[in-house]
This record gives sequence, structure tokens and C-alpha cells, in this order.
Amino acid sequence: MFILKKIVFLFFYIVILLTVKSYSKIKISVVIPVYNTELYLERSIQSVLNQSLKEIEIICIDDSSTDNSLNILNEFKKKDSRIRIIHFEENKGPSISRNTGINISNGEFIGFLDSDDYVDEKFFENLYQYTKNYDVVVGTFVRSINGSDKYIHHENFTNIEGFVCDSIFRRKFLDDNNIRFPTNKRFMEDKIFRKNCYYQHPKIYKAPDEGIYYYYKQRMGSLCNYGKKQLKRLYKNMKKNSMKKKIKNKKKRL
Repeated sequence: MFILKKIVFLFFYIVILLTVKSYSKIKISVVIPVYNTELYLERSIQSVLNQSLKEIEIICIDDSSTDNSLNILNEFKKKDSRIRIIHFEENKGPSISRNTGINISNGEFIGFLDSDDYVDEKFFENLYQYTKNYDVVVGTFVRSINGSDKYIHHENFTNIEGFVCDSIFRRKFLDDNNIRFPTNKRFMEDKIFRKNCYYQHPKIYKAPDEGIYYYYKQRMGSLCNYGKKQLKRLYKNMKKNSMKKKIKNKKKRL
């Protein structure tokens, strides 16, 4: 009986060790809040599954979607064990969704993706290569609209404000300083998150622009609730940007 107990104890000890070891291999946890994005969700999830950095986990928080989003997530989960799904019975908003993802994550770093956006296949690998001595690594994102392959670079932020999906954050730094998204906000919550993070003086690295991007797709009905005028203005800017590139390339050839 004593020997049997020892064997059982040893078995569970090995399982725990292997679990801890597997968690420690996860370099980045990608948190994706999902709400009624069935038209774009497959593109978003696939862009993360295609990442050249394989040591990732993908945490999808379905915020009580009323369309087919949850079914799409479940289908992806069947194909790849790196996907984890949390489903809310009631809509709680992006802050609680992201905080839930952070709280259950196992990665060394945390990254974020909106469920109607996508990333280049080397996006997270490119950011992770600079993490050795830093708490936050900031990448580059470009703006576009759905249905177009044209895009414009977003202006660089000169202060502590801004978007969070272009960056990865050291999980330990967030935990040690109790940094989470404000749960009383449904808009501009990422701006507050970054402010609160930067107030704690993290070591920050701005990765060089090597043409590896986060694609921020603006659309009506998104969390940011863009209107027709804003999207038309963006489309005009994209056309101008495309023309400038053509003229620049023409001059180079001459």
C-alpha cells in the first residue's frame, strides 16, 4: 500500500512538473476579445495561428456574441490546442474581456488582437526578439478599412498615450504593478491601460519598422464605432498615400 501511494504521488508530481514546464515555454499569450465579428474572425484567428513564433497561446474571450462567432472559435479550437476559449453569458465589454485573458494567461508576455484585425506572420516573433531587457516592446500598426488592401502608417505616438495592440507587455510587470484595463470604461480603455503602465516606468523598446505590421481595420459597428465620415476620410488618405508611393517608386526607377 505504501509503495502504491509513493507511485501515485510520483505520478502527480511528474504531471505538475511537466505542466509548469509547458507553461514556461509559452512566450506570448495573445488575448482576443470577441463580439459579433463572424465576418472577420477567421482571418484574425488564422493570422495568429500562422505566426512564425510557435510558442504562443491564443486566449479568445467571447463576450456573449449573438452571431456565429462562438461556433467559429470552437471549430478552430478543435484544430489547434493552443486556442483557449472563455464564453461570457452576458456582455461585459472589452476591458473585462482583456483582463480575464491576462488573468488566465501563461505567457511570459501578453499581446492583444482585436477580432476584426490581423497581423503579419512574423509580427510576434519580431517583437519578442527584443524582449530580453525590456518590459514593453512597441511595434508598428497601419490603418485600413475592410475590403481594401491599401493602408496608411499610423502617426507615431510622442507621449504615453495610445493603442495597445501594437505592443507586447511583460506579464510579471503587469502583475507586480497591478496594471489592468479600467472596467468602468468601454471606450479609450487601451489609452488608460498604457498610461497606467507607463506611469510605473517600464523599460520600453520601440522596434524598428521592418515592414512587419499589425493591420488595424476600421469599420462601422466596431468597438470604436467609426462613422461614415471618418471612414471616408481614411479612404481618401489611403488613396493619397498610395499615389505618393507610386510617384516615389517612379522617381527611384528614373
